[in-house]
Amino acid sequence: IALHGAATTAPKQCIIVVSHLVRHEWGVNDQELLNEAKRHLIDMEDYSRHFHDACGVFGIGPRFSRANYAAHELAVKLHGLSRELLDCAIIIDPDNECSGRAMSRVIHNVPPSQKGREAKDCTILEEYLAVSRRIHDAGFQKRRVFCTSNTNDYCGPTGLHANLAAEFAPINLRFTSTLGWGFHDVTH
Repeated sequence: IALHGAATTAPKQCIIVVSHLVRHEWGVNDQELLNEAKRHLIDMEDYSRHFHDACGVFGIGPRFSRANYAAHELAVKLHGLSRELLDCAIIIDPDNECSGRAMSRVIHNVPPSQKGREAKDCTILEEYLAVSRRIHDAGFQKRRVFCTSNTNDYCGPTGLHANLAAEFAPINLRFTSTLGWGFHDVTH
């Protein structure tokens, strides 16, 4: 909610930039992800029920009631917020040069590609790198953060893959897998 506010109030504290592929994937997968979030909340309720049942067997009285997460429509509200964040973002148009560099990553297994796959992730990354290079070269000095939860493709055992870190450093692009940290980084 804070990110949405920072991106939509005047003066803006941050600008959200999203690849056209992210917008497309959101549209293709939004209902499935909403359903998954709802199932997750139901699973959490089941865990709570099992916990309370086990406590009852041993005569333990927890000082809190059984969970009722689904009743609060959190999944629907998060879905709506994700739509609002996407709607206030600047969408990067498809770019043939970025697509070519992305395919080179796929062909040569350069992260985020692994074993010749993940063309979409590579395209998304190349688009963000291109935007970041352009604004860096134009003298834009404010912080920029690339955020993805996909640590499997972007990170190794010690953090961001070295080749990605080498691409991010010269243009002062930071990496995070945590949206909250990225938001804090660009607003403080």
